[in-house]
Amino acid sequence: MHLFKTSEKYFTVDPWTVVEKGFAPAKQRLAESIFSVANEFMCVRGYFEEGYSGDHLLGSYFSQLYDMTDIKYPQVFKGFITEGATMINTVDWLYTRISLDGEELDLGKVKFSDFRRTLDLKNATLKREFIWTTATQKRLRITFLRFTNIVHTAMGCQRIILEPLNFCGEIKICSGLDFDTLYELAAGWDQTQGTGSRSEQNHDLNFWTCERRQKTKDIWAIQARTRRSGIKLFSSFRLVSDQVITPETVEREKFIGAEFSLQLTENQVASFDKIAVNHWEQANDVEQVWSAGLNRAQKYGEATYDATLEEHSRHWADFWRRMDVEIEGDPELQQGVRYSLYALYINYHGESERRNVLCKLGGEVYNGVNFWDTEIYCHRLYMFLNPEIARKLLMYRYHYLPKALENAKRVDLEGARYPFATLTGVEEMGTWQHVELEIHQNEAIYYAIWHYDKVCGDKEFLYNEGIEMLLQMCRCMASWGGWSPKNGDFGFYGVMGPDEFHMMVNHNCYTNYLGKKMFNYTLEVLEEMRREAPELYELALAKAELRPEEPAEWRRMAEKMRILKDEATGIYEQHDGYFDLPHLDVKNIPVSQIPIYKHWAYIKIFRFNMIKQPDFLNLPYFFSRDFTMAEKKANYEFYEARTSHESSLSPSLHAILAAELGKLEESYHFLAYAARLDLDNYNRNTEQGIHSSSAAGVWAGVVSGFGGLRTDGAVLTLNPTIPASWKSYGFKIFYRGALIEVKVNHDEAIFRALEGPSVQVGIYDQSCQITAEPLSVKVKNHSSEI
Repeated sequence: MHLFKTSEKYFTVDPWTVVEKGFAPAKQRLAESIFSVANEFMCVRGYFEEGYSGDHLLGSYFSQLYDMTDIKYPQVFKGFITEGATMINTVDWLYTRISLDGEELDLGKVKFSDFRRTLDLKNATLKREFIWTTATQKRLRITFLRFTNIVHTAMGCQRIILEPLNFCGEIKICSGLDFDTLYELAAGWDQTQGTGSRSEQNHDLNFWTCERRQKTKDIWAIQARTRRSGIKLFSSFRLVSDQVITPETVEREKFIGAEFSLQLTENQVASFDKIAVNHWEQANDVEQVWSAGLNRAQKYGEATYDATLEEHSRHWADFWRRMDVEIEGDPELQQGVRYSLYALYINYHGESERRNVLCKLGGEVYNGVNFWDTEIYCHRLYMFLNPEIARKLLMYRYHYLPKALENAKRVDLEGARYPFATLTGVEEMGTWQHVELEIHQNEAIYYAIWHYDKVCGDKEFLYNEGIEMLLQMCRCMASWGGWSPKNGDFGFYGVMGPDEFHMMVNHNCYTNYLGKKMFNYTLEVLEEMRREAPELYELALAKAELRPEEPAEWRRMAEKMRILKDEATGIYEQHDGYFDLPHLDVKNIPVSQIPIYKHWAYIKIFRFNMIKQPDFLNLPYFFSRDFTMAEKKANYEFYEARTSHESSLSPSLHAILAAELGKLEESYHFLAYAARLDLDNYNRNTEQGIHSSSAAGVWAGVVSGFGGLRTDGAVLTLNPTIPASWKSYGFKIFYRGALIEVKVNHDEAIFRALEGPSVQVGIYDQSCQITAEPLSVKVKNHSSEI
């Protein structure tokens, strides 16, 4: 293995917190991403709410809240996308300004000490504290607390605590709602620089027009609309203080707030809380949205910071009870795994089936879209947390089936072509070679449907929404594919697989293999429905307007699908001609040329056998029983040596396969890299946001890697191993109504059902019944001499 990238250690290692001790202005954007708090509905970066004149990105986002932007090309051909939705920056509901003796608090200008910023992973709260020393030598300890309520997701809460250390006096506060925020990527995303340009003068970086602002009783509120998407966002707040305050309303074009003073007494604490409530709709009627937003704000009119935090914390305690991964003997990896679980859950926890996992959380890069990563990486974790959440992610795709049908027509295909990158159900990004050629998005959705059926057994979904999607996706893939005039094989031509360093290839093995699986599975489901649910079977045929000849055509396509393999070595060829590409030894690429996208001419990337991330190697993980151990070993060693690991998705998959092959030290290094990817800024782009799908891969790296979880058999199987540096580890999975606990040390693995019925699983290829009584099995670390 060879991982080019090095870590940038910055945050203090702790099992349940992420701590920044001292402030480094150059790390502010990095820290803002890491310290993001979110609740699926909304997200705020860890920016300074009191204002900061140094380099930063004040980011406040809402899932699925977007505006339209133009996509421009030198030439436009039929089928090109000319506009796309993008998740824009919204209202700064944390807006605060603090002044003492006429001096404004700005950590870019004032003198301060004892700075500490802490993200508590147990209850998803952010705390920041420091001592401000004014020009007149007054010393004031300030503590900022914030969280976004995961139970009532419209609510965001802020508490500010002031403690004068050597004086008494008055301090002035302005707390408000500010729509005068900037969406930096409107100025364009330069891949070589990694961000948009804040200094670009040719674009208006604010997307909001204020429609109404008003104080109603104790509620301050403002509403604004986007330029083109027709979305209106209502934002409001109330103030609660431990002192009697007499706030005065302040209004500007895109702002409403309250100015007030607090009386400070030396060594005594004064505080105030801000309870914000946000609501948005895509609607024309200003009053309709205002009324709905105000009603929601009034609904939470009695909510307090402490009571809201208590219910929020209870929810998080239940999450950790069900999903925590405990590692004894490795504090860095323990923190990384827990941070990864936190990062994914704040992104999506199943509140709505109209939302999805954002590719990057807490940033603007990738515009708030979701990719195939949801079905391949994230869906698996949610199945073992709560099948209802996994179902909602599939329903998200179903709701957009009509748009997928239209998307197929755009590129002259039949059936449903699900978009590669989407926020609104249509293709949103202009990176043509990816969005149009990576047709495996359809196959990722097939895989999630198959996987959900296999693990959760939800026939109600499968026989209704599931089969409807499968039929239309099969129809699409059949219309893309073609027949070889040389030998009559079927396959997909002119595609790009998961490895994005090779485009317009024929017979990509991953794409062909999953296409074959999808055709066969869809036909199996149809036959099952014909026997078990004939009325739903007839309804599915009618809805899809299935032609009589189509099932037979799909069966023949599956039978004749070209799967490229060297029988002598057992190595599958990634795509037609891959074995003939010039070899490039990735280990000899200078570190100074990493990341490759930033340092190489784009066209140069595609000329070698270097790959960006796992392509074929996904298959032995998805369908473990399809491949012998010798084939897994041969393909792993062949392809890993050619992988640059430029994708954040790469390390976790390699960790899983390496563990199965007995390469435990190698697996550990891949997992450690993935778990610390954002915390240690391995990719030098954490400032752009959190890699959510990679976070899901970290969980799989432990559970499917060292835990040996596989799901392609009749029952799930577990084959635990343990790396030498760990004392023990443990995790839980929810399976067929039971919450199963697995604890592993160097001598034994202990299994028991904490909740629910006893269930049958495979352990080291032996059928075992997991009950409330602990079952102890001797650990069998796999040999690396397979």
